[in-house]
Amino acid sequence: MKRVLFTLMIMISGISLSQLTTLNPDTVCYQSAALSTYTIPSVGSGTYTWTVTSPGVITTGQGTNSISVNWSAASPGLIPNGVSVTYSSPAPANCPATPVNLNVLIYQVIPTITAIGPFCESDPCVTLVGSPVGGSWSGIGVVGNQFCPDNVTNGTNATSTVTYTVGSSGCSFTTSVVVPVYGTPTLSPIQHN
Repeated sequence: MKRVLFTLMIMISGISLSQLTTLNPDTVCYQSAALSTYTIPSVGSGTYTWTVTSPGVITTGQGTNSISVNWSAASPGLIPNGVSVTYSSPAPANCPATPVNLNVLIYQVIPTITAIGPFCESDPCVTLVGSPVGGSWSGIGVVGNQFCPDNVTNGTNATSTVTYTVGSSGCSFTTSVVVPVYGTPTLSPIQHN
């Protein structure tokens, strides 16, 4: 009977622990100033020792079961075992737990804009093309997914900064191009002498 109860207790513990796990790897947006918080369920009043792979920096929580990390200086890519935690039970035992590791993916998308312009203010609207598809456009002269030169200038030379923003995996990435638009020249009436 003890054996059955012990097995059942392990199965129940396994279910509750699996509900608290994080997807591995953790995804962090490239150059994000937002802090990432990592937590492990408390197992007692012992000592938690966190290790974060450089250039990640622990900003708060070392010694507790939860830390905040600044990844803003990290280059894009996978950081194997980017976050690790160990635990030692209180004295006099000081028994160490098996370390828990988490990979961290510094996620970056590099959006691009197909070149447009230069334009005369009387030119028709053109469809904007960005990659990856599905982003949003903004800027003077931008109407939906089109650039309309006549919305940029009023007879004078001007420029418009057209921005393309892509959202992916909770991250936002942008790129911009400067588009020149030239005013329509005005001719004076023909003079006859």
